[in-house]
Amino acid sequence: MTLQQSPKELVEELNRHRIEASKLRNALNELDKEKESWFKKKEEFSKKIRDSIQAIKYSKAKRDFLTKEVRELKPKRDAINKDINGELKEFDRLKKEKLGIAKSLDIKEPPSRIKQNIEKLEFRIETETSSFEKEKELMKKIKQLKKLYEDSKAIDDADKNLKNSSDEIKRMKKEANDIHKLVQEKAHQSQILHEGILKLSAEIDKMKIEEEAVFRKFSELKSKFSDVNSQLKEKLKAMNDVKASLDRISSDRREKKRQEVESFLKSKEDAVNEKIKRKEKLTTEDLLVFQKFGKD
Repeated sequence: MTLQQSPKELVEELNRHRIEASKLRNALNELDKEKESWFKKKEEFSKKIRDSIQAIKYSKAKRDFLTKEVRELKPKRDAINKDINGELKEFDRLKKEKLGIAKSLDIKEPPSRIKQNIEKLEFRIETETSSFEKEKELMKKIKQLKKLYEDSKAIDDADKNLKNSSDEIKRMKKEANDIHKLVQEKAHQSQILHEGILKLSAEIDKMKIEEEAVFRKFSELKSKFSDVNSQLKEKLKAMNDVKASLDRISSDRREKKRQEVESFLKSKEDAVNEKIKRKEKLTTEDLLVFQKFGKD
């Protein structure tokens, strides 16, 4: 815009500015939508990264707890296995002891069988009619069997000790196996969590790269938005300057017209005054001019 521009040129310039400003507004709106779209994508990546980091913290805490349990269970399992070895040695000792007792007493039948034989012989004495010699022989046999039965109790006790030792070995083996299974299960769970942590960590690294790319795109659009916004502000300022020039021209025109009208009316007033001095007849127009300047 220059001082020599005519009103027509100023109006044409104002229209050009308006068209350009409209284009800039449209471009600004499109940039704003695109900019916000990329910002939303960036926020989505940020949220996914935060959620994944939180998931890793949770998995690490759970994995470390499981690892701690495994470390605590292994010594317990190993201690039981060590006790089993000791109990197996005790079982072998009791077994040898039983065989030694049986061999020294020359007992070939279990105590229960010997007791059955005693009961049979006693029943024969009570129910059968036998000679004195025969009854005496049976009583002698019963006496021998009773002594053998008493001796066989040592074997019976040895059997009980063997059974108790065998039961204890079974119990300890079951406990050791249960702990071993628990160790394997917890170690497996810990390994799964560890692999999940590694996978999530790799995904976070990938998302961070993608987040940076998205943020760069957002920053580019933000910079463009700022540039276009500055252009629009400059264009609006230019429009206001042109409008101000047009307003000044209109104001100048109105003032000029007002002065011209007043000058014209002033000349008319002088003419009317002359007519009054000359006592000439006033026309309707003369009366209006006279009233305009507040005279009777």
